[in-house]
Amino acid sequence: MVRHTAIILAVAAVATVALAKPPKDAAPKQPHGLRLRTIDIGHRLVMIEVDGFTKAPPSNYFTMTDDRGRHYVAQTIHCDPPADSGSRNCELEIPDGYERHPLTSLELHVRGLHGKTVAVAAEDIKKAWTAAEEAHAAPPDGGSPRDGGAPLDSAPPRTDAGK
Repeated sequence: MVRHTAIILAVAAVATVALAKPPKDAAPKQPHGLRLRTIDIGHRLVMIEVDGFTKAPPSNYFTMTDDRGRHYVAQTIHCDPPADSGSRNCELEIPDGYERHPLTSLELHVRGLHGKTVAVAAEDIKKAWTAAEEAHAAPPDGGSPRDGGAPLDSAPPRTDAGK
C-alpha cells in the first residue's frame, strides 16, 4: 500500500511539473493599431499599417463603409513581414465597383467579427481619398491621369452572363 502511494505521488509531482505554465514574457505586448498610409483608386488598393498582431489578420476582418452606407470587406490582403517595431505594412484590395464611391470608414476586428474593433479616423480617410482622387484625375491639359488609370466613370456596362 505504501508502495502504491509513493508511485502515485511521484507521478503527480512529474505531471505537475510537466503541465505547469511557463512564465510569461516580461516584454509588454504591443497594443493593436491600424493606420492608413495611402489609397490607390486606379488599382483598388488601400495601404495600411497594423500593429500588435503576430500574423497578418484575415481579409474579412477589415470592414469598409462607403458614402452610401454600404459595408463591405476587403477582397484580399497582402502583408509584408513585420518590421523590428512590430508593425506590418499591408495592402487591402477594394472589391470591384466599390472604388467608385468614397470610403468613409475602415475598421479592423481584432479577435473576430463580433469582437473589439480598431478604426482609422474619418479625417484621415477623407484626406487620403481626396489625394487618391486627385492623383487619379486627368490633368487640365487633357492628358492621361497621373496614376495611369481610366476615369472612374468610364467602366464598361456590366452584363449578366447568365442571361
